[in-house]
Amino acid sequence: MRSRSGHVFAPDGVRIAWRLDGPAEAPVLALCTMGTAAMSVWDGLVRDLADDWRVLRHDRRGDGDSDAGARESHSFAIYARDAFEVMDACEVRTAHVGGMAFGSRVAVRMALDKPDRVRSLALFDATAAPPAPEAERRAGSAQAARLRTDAGLPQREVDPGWFARRDPAGAGLALEALRREPPWTEGLATITAPTLVACGEQDPNFAGARRMAREIPGARFEPMPMTGHGSILDRPDLVARLLSGFIDEVEGRSRSRSQEGSR
Repeated sequence: MRSRSGHVFAPDGVRIAWRLDGPAEAPVLALCTMGTAAMSVWDGLVRDLADDWRVLRHDRRGDGDSDAGARESHSFAIYARDAFEVMDACEVRTAHVGGMAFGSRVAVRMALDKPDRVRSLALFDATAAPPAPEAERRAGSAQAARLRTDAGLPQREVDPGWFARRDPAGAGLALEALRREPPWTEGLATITAPTLVACGEQDPNFAGARRMAREIPGARFEPMPMTGHGSILDRPDLVARLLSGFIDEVEGRSRSRSQEGSR
C-alpha cells in the first residue's frame, strides 16, 4: 500500500496534518473524522479500503497532530476550508467525501460550499440537529454493546491514541463550532451529490439521520443494527462494507454516464 503524509498551512497559519494511502491512480475517498478523534481512528478501515481507493485523511484543527488555531476559527465553514486545503496540497480536484458523526457536519458543509469538488457524500451517525446529550449517547452505545455480545460479535478495543492531541489548547474547541450551528442545518435540499446516510439503530441521532436522508434529494438511508454513536468504534466492518459498496455503486454510475456520453 502506497502511503505519504505531511502538513499543509491553512490561510490563517494553522498547520493541518494529513495522510494519503492507496494506489496512485485510484479515485479518492476523503474522510472527515469524528469529534475529538485523530485521523488514526480510521486505521482499520483504511487497511480494508486502500487496495481499491486512495484514502485521504487529516487531523481537524485542534485534534491529533494539527494546530489548535484561534478559538474563533472553529466553525464548520473553516473545517471544510481546511479539508479543501488538504485536497489541494495532495493535488486532488474531486473526492468522494465521508464523514463520521461530528465529521459528517464537515462533509455536509463541503458539499454545500463547493459541490463541484464532492463526487459523493457518505454520512455516518449524522444529524443536522444539535448533538444528543452525552448520557444518551453512552446509553445507546452500552445497549448496542450488549446486543453485539448476545449475537456473538467481537467487541473492538478502543486505542487511547486515537483521541490524543499534540496541542492541548485544542481541547473543547469543537464545541465552539457546534454553538454556532442553527437548530437544523439549512440547505440540505440543495445537495446534488449522491448521498448515503447511515446511522446505528441505538444511536440517538437515528431520527435526525433519517430526516436528513429524506431532505437530501435521492439520498439512501441505511440503519445499522447493534450500533451506537461512533459506528467506526462499534462496527468498523459494517462501516467499511457500506462505504465501499456505496462508492463502488457511484463509480459504476459515473463510468456508465461517461460511456453513454462517448457514444
